Amino acid sequence: MDRLVLVARVVWEDGKYIARVDRLPLEGAGESVRQAQDALVHTMRAWIETCDGANRLEGELAKAGFPGVQEDTELQLEFLE
Repeated sequence: MDRLVLVARVVWEDGKYIARVDRLPLEGAGESVRQAQDALVHTMRAWIETCDGANRLEGELAKAGFPGVQEDTELQLEFLE
């Protein structure tokens, strides 16, 4: 697989914006949509680095329903309106 597009959505919840990646336990929060998106990008980068450093990234993505991810697969995050 050359590229995996991960979809994220931002919702208003409990007085703040929450950005979440579909099918992964990752989220970011903020006072604006942009802040929530930026927080999610930061969280996702940290998660990728942690999983990749422990050689678990491919397995974690496969468990979430994204099989076939390899070391050279590009991960792309897209926010839906």
